[in-house]
Amino acid sequence: MLTSLLASLFACGALTTCAAWAQTGAAAEARRPAEVAQVLFGIISYVRWPVARPEVRVCMLGVPRYGAAIVDKPASSLGQRIRVKIPAASATAGECDVIYLGSLPEGERDQLLAQIIGKPILSIAEPGTACSVGTMFCLRLNDTQIGFDVNLDAIARSGLRVHPNALQIARRKAAQP
Repeated sequence: MLTSLLASLFACGALTTCAAWAQTGAAAEARRPAEVAQVLFGIISYVRWPVARPEVRVCMLGVPRYGAAIVDKPASSLGQRIRVKIPAASATAGECDVIYLGSLPEGERDQLLAQIIGKPILSIAEPGTACSVGTMFCLRLNDTQIGFDVNLDAIARSGLRVHPNALQIARRKAAQP
C-alpha cells in the first residue's frame, strides 16, 4: 500500500507539483459553469428572432451539468432581458425562446427536437451530450476554452437570424487543435 502511494508521488514528480496541478485543475473546474453561462448568453446576444421579444425565455431541459450557473446569473445581453426557467416537462418547449439541453435519453431528445423544427426556438446542447442533427449550437470543452459547433441547416429552418460573427467564432475555434 505504502509502495503504491510512494510510486504515485514519484510518478507525479513531486508532492508540491501534484498539489499545484490539482489546485489548478480544481480552480478551472470551479470556473467552468460560469464560463459555460457566459458562452450561452453570448450566443443568445448574436441571435435575432423574427418578432422582437421583450424578454428571452431560456428553458433548461434534461439534466444540465452547468445549469446552476445559468439559473444563478440570468444575464442581460445587449438590452435583452433573459428569464431562465426549468419546466416540468419537455412538452412546454413552445413556451421557450431558447432550449438549453442537458443530458436526455436519446428518444426524448429526438422527440423534443422534432417539436421545434421550423420554429424560432434556439437550441443549445451542453458539452458531453450527444449533439444531434436538430441542435443549432453544440458547446464543447477542452482544457483551456469553451467553443461551440454550429448546425447551419437547423438555424436556417428555424427562421432565426444569427449574426455572422457568431458563425466566424465557431469556425475559428473549431480549427484550433
